Amino acid sequence: MEQIKNLLGPDAYCALLNENINNINQFIMANPKLLQRITNASAEAIKEMVFIASEDIIKGKFSSAYDIEPKARISTGCEKLDEMLLGGIPTIGISELYGCSGVGKTQFCLQLSIQHQLSNIGKTEVVYICSEDIFPSKRMKQLTNEYSKKFKVDPNFEDHIYIKHVADFQELQKCLSTDLPKLLLITNVGLIIIDSIAGIFRSSNCNPDYVARSNDLTKICTALNELQDKHNCAIFMVNQVTDNVVLETHEPCLGLSWANNVTHRFCLSRISDNPEREFKIIFSPELPPISTNILLTVKGLTDAQ
Repeated sequence: MEQIKNLLGPDAYCALLNENINNINQFIMANPKLLQRITNASAEAIKEMVFIASEDIIKGKFSSAYDIEPKARISTGCEKLDEMLLGGIPTIGISELYGCSGVGKTQFCLQLSIQHQLSNIGKTEVVYICSEDIFPSKRMKQLTNEYSKKFKVDPNFEDHIYIKHVADFQELQKCLSTDLPKLLLITNVGLIIIDSIAGIFRSSNCNPDYVARSNDLTKICTALNELQDKHNCAIFMVNQVTDNVVLETHEPCLGLSWANNVTHRFCLSRISDNPEREFKIIFSPELPPISTNILLTVKGLTDAQ
């Protein structure tokens, strides 16, 4: 109320106090005509003072989009792709990359694991959860050798990747609820990768219980969101595709119940039989649905010419 007191003067301010208007909230909520009568101020002066008082209340509680600090991102190692992603893969929410088998999803994850360490944002270690194949150690070694040559560093990338193999939902749930929280307390993990979420729920059962599966997916996402909130970890998922016979297209597995839990969805697809791939933003709260092409090479993923 100090600003209001300075604008009104001591006499008018005392008149307000006598009417039991002694804080900013009461001043804002009071009838403007009543304020005019009490203070003998003009309608324009009262309007200006209410505006000033309102600004004082919301200060620090609300901010404009321009005031929000940009969140950290993980570079993909591809300049054009990073530009399209406003700096790289978002570290807030759950990010998903889906595509056909052999398109390069796992290689993208391996490169992201290295790029995360190179970014030097404080939490440089990675948890890599495999659900389908064993961790591709040989390919990881090839990439780390190439990165060591390129950047002339020897950071032992592999030593900062914690690998866990899970076969089903129960094992993943135990990992996320028990094993991983303990690890995060004693390490600097800043990125959790699951390759792939579809592998957890792949079943030979012709009539799966979709309601139970939906509940299990929600449990996984709840656990991941809690870990992210508590430990400031980026979450990156790989998903497989299923055929839509009617539309003759490939769609990400696990349906709408899973899609509703994903914050950022990306697609990696082939362009004929060459090593060029299309990386497309399917949806994201902060990115438009655009695409760019990248190359799958022995040295890693690079921008297409």
